[in-house]
Amino acid sequence: MERKRDEKERFSSNRDPEPLDLKKAKVTRLQARKLLGKVEEKDTTPSELDSLHYDLKMAIITRLPAKSLMNFRCVSKMWCSFVRSQEFVDSFFAVSAEQPRFIVCFSNGIFRKPEERLTFVLSFPEGSSSSSLAPRFEMALPVGLRGSQEYCASLHGFLSLYFDNGLMVCNPSTEQVFNLPTTTQFMGYDPIGGQYKALSVHLRGPSSGRPHLLHKVFTLGGCQGWRDIEATPVPYIPVSAGVCINGVVYYGGYKYNSTGVKNPAVMCFDVRSEKVSFIQAPLDVVFHGKDSIFLEYNGKLASVFMKLPHARSIPFDFWILEDAEKHEWSKQTCVFPSDAWESVSCHGMSFQGTNKAGEIIIVPTVVTSIKVEPFYIFYYNVRTNKVRRVRLLGVGDSEEFQRSYGFVDQYECFVNVAPHHVDSIAFLKNHV
Repeated sequence: MERKRDEKERFSSNRDPEPLDLKKAKVTRLQARKLLGKVEEKDTTPSELDSLHYDLKMAIITRLPAKSLMNFRCVSKMWCSFVRSQEFVDSFFAVSAEQPRFIVCFSNGIFRKPEERLTFVLSFPEGSSSSSLAPRFEMALPVGLRGSQEYCASLHGFLSLYFDNGLMVCNPSTEQVFNLPTTTQFMGYDPIGGQYKALSVHLRGPSSGRPHLLHKVFTLGGCQGWRDIEATPVPYIPVSAGVCINGVVYYGGYKYNSTGVKNPAVMCFDVRSEKVSFIQAPLDVVFHGKDSIFLEYNGKLASVFMKLPHARSIPFDFWILEDAEKHEWSKQTCVFPSDAWESVSCHGMSFQGTNKAGEIIIVPTVVTSIKVEPFYIFYYNVRTNKVRRVRLLGVGDSEEFQRSYGFVDQYECFVNVAPHHVDSIAFLKNHV
């Protein structure tokens, strides 16, 4: 009974929301932490936990917060080995998956001096029916978000984020950080092999006529470095960010036929096989180029089309890839109630994914700094056309906080959201 009560307290999302004090937030250094670094040896005297049966110890420890487990590595070599074991890492992830969270990242501006840039990473309980949610502080990074429509994705415990100088991968629980080369566009996870892979696509020669692309892949934690993969049989040009769904990274582009005519398509990078294929797509899906919106919807690829991207536009088309082999798409025109957005000063909206209920997550593109106000996100139900509003505490809603961390220009303070995040204590070897 005691253990169940402790577990309930760890995962509870029904407590009264409390303000988050970020004034003393620790900023994570960008250098990746080494996986096999030397562990400072502490007192090796056996504790009461050491004497417990292995299965019982596993059941207890997997229910502790991830940040606490990181401190366990410094207790002794035995505890460090136990926490880092693959069996324990997998068990902890399985327990955490029962109560997923969603990540909110917001920055104080990309055009500030480099030493002044900050991005805060918070997490909130997913699946709660509450009208306001209290955050858990995860980490602060000394960089600025690159844009509101750039994707922030959670991939089996790791975050993929677009920052000032390209793509960054980090684990909020362990604060391990990877800076990937500026040429890296896409990030994916292979759920079968348990591998994280980055994809770089760039022109081999001058951009004229039909492009010839070079595809390079890098496995995070691997020892092979960047390597070339087989080119696509049909030339194409990528135009959008990507989204990873069930081990496949989807991104928009145009492929060239034999006569040099461009046709809209969605590229599919299979993370496991490292092969790239095509799906024919409606023009709307890639019409806005880098501002095209791709989401996961009930395990399928979906796309949102608005006549003016980022605008405070009310109707939008929701495209769903129903059958990838047959290249079949369905379309539904959705109407976002105009009065629902009246509580938000920000004029731009961005579509940042969906939750497990299939509701589209709609978020203001920036944290407003002209005046301090509550920060809301919206959930749009495609089936019922209904909207619900949830206040997120701690997202730039304090005048003292904004003044302390330099939130001075509302058009720079971008916001990104990553749904379906699960805490992980996995470490990856740094060979970037």
